[in-house]
Amino acid sequence: MLQLFTSLESTSFATWLRESNTIWAYPTVLTLHTVGLALLVGASMALDLRLLGFARRIPVAALSKSFRVMWFGFWLNLATGLMLFAADASTKGTTRLFAFKLGLVVMGVVSVLLIERVVFRGDPERASTRWPARGLAAASLVVWLAAITAGRFMAYV
Repeated sequence: MLQLFTSLESTSFATWLRESNTIWAYPTVLTLHTVGLALLVGASMALDLRLLGFARRIPVAALSKSFRVMWFGFWLNLATGLMLFAADASTKGTTRLFAFKLGLVVMGVVSVLLIERVVFRGDPERASTRWPARGLAAASLVVWLAAITAGRFMAYV
């Protein structure tokens, strides 16, 4: 596996991304990754908090449009995350923290899918008052906060 990561890291794109002095390389990809994170997790957290009883004046059904924002953020993060991984594959890819972070991201995406299925496949207002929706919302908040924390710690590993 390390050989695969090393060869990925030695590609011309990964080398350019990691070593270029231009702002269009690593800084731009990292900024886009942060924007994707804000879109995905921000929209998810807004929905999660509403399901937990905050901002009761906002109809839950109105938040169904936030899934488009979440999925755009997810795809942006996937693309930029792959680029960032390529730049440091042999270093980051071999750490337990990176595997833990990816596991948390998978759990976060699964929570988004489950919330969409549980809450928005019927009457959102009624579903939002029941424990499955509230439990998923609470789990989603915890998982996304843990994924962000793990991602931040990646800079220090």
